[in-house]
Amino acid sequence: MTKAIYKVGVIGGGTMGRGIALLISQKGIPVVIKEVNRELADKSLRSVHEKLDLAVARGKLMSDTAEVAKGLVSATADFEDISDVDLVIEAVFENLEVKRSLFSNADKLINPDAIFATNTSSLSISEIMSVTLRPDKFIGMHFFNPPITMPLVELISGQRTSEGTLCTVENFAKDSLGKITIRVKECPAFLVNRLLMPYLNEATFLLTDTCLSVEEIDQKAGQFGWPMGPFLLLDYLGIDIASDVAGVCYAGYGERAKPAPLMNKLVQLGRLGNKSGAGFYVNDTTKQFESLSVVLEKEYSSRKSVSIDDGFRRMMVGMVNEAFLCLEEGVSSADEVETGCLYGIGFPMALEGPLHWAEKEGLINILKDLKRFEKECGVRFKPAKLLEKYVAGRTRIFESW
Repeated sequence: MTKAIYKVGVIGGGTMGRGIALLISQKGIPVVIKEVNRELADKSLRSVHEKLDLAVARGKLMSDTAEVAKGLVSATADFEDISDVDLVIEAVFENLEVKRSLFSNADKLINPDAIFATNTSSLSISEIMSVTLRPDKFIGMHFFNPPITMPLVELISGQRTSEGTLCTVENFAKDSLGKITIRVKECPAFLVNRLLMPYLNEATFLLTDTCLSVEEIDQKAGQFGWPMGPFLLLDYLGIDIASDVAGVCYAGYGERAKPAPLMNKLVQLGRLGNKSGAGFYVNDTTKQFESLSVVLEKEYSSRKSVSIDDGFRRMMVGMVNEAFLCLEEGVSSADEVETGCLYGIGFPMALEGPLHWAEKEGLINILKDLKRFEKECGVRFKPAKLLEKYVAGRTRIFESW
């Protein structure tokens, strides 16, 4: 049975928390940002107001709409101010114990009928929900950054999430927030990040295994139709965050998901991406960081020559193979795989998604490439059994394309 959502509490006033609150207020729904102290609460509210003013200045929002939104969003340091909400969305940083502690506390202070949602991008929903007395009212609600413009929300049910909770949050995301949603079975990194990681990880392996450069790989990705090359994307997301997600995948999937060592090396060097002024690229204004090519020459001097086409093929077939593993495990349907990639990570819309692309390329050719790369690079290219089954039975993923 579904329920209406009339008021929302957002715990955490960082980039994601503010973005979610901004979205909700613009949709005409009261929202309260909960921060750890009054100073941070005031800072979060100012930031949301500034974003609304900026949208007006850029002609993206009417001034009266912005004023209404300002009236609907508030911020607090007191749990009492969100005790009466219908939905709590947690958006603090990615640390399991921090989230568990937060929800354990919130469970005692917030209306027992309220639904709890975590915006985690990779951590276990079931482990977080286990500290509450309302596991049936607990769900993963993964927004993508920035929430105001990214159209997708992943909905991840934990072991005890009720169908009513799932339907309520799904209806809220679709009807109230105007989002596209996909349902995902709980697994490490869920669906979209799980599919993205082999692509980004392999791009990073290419830098240390081969003579291909950051610029060559990003340019090839652009020619394929990606809105942003893998290294521009990693610098934007934060290499430390990507490294954490890669670690979650490694812990969950073992050796085949082993992270490329360069990612952790860059974190150790303080090259976290745009936020530190250097990552795979170095900002013109950042003088203390040397070019990545210098780092690669020092650390990885025995790289081999490969063509950019072959290198990029490694990135793409790795993503396709992971998609087949997700189908094999019942994580999501083929249609949800495509929707997640199109609207969550910007897979080229004209190509319809990685599974449509693979089918057009020929599944037998994808399988041949995986077997070839498995011999050259190891277990991370071991083909999914479902892909082998589809090729052997000449089975098609989609009825038509």
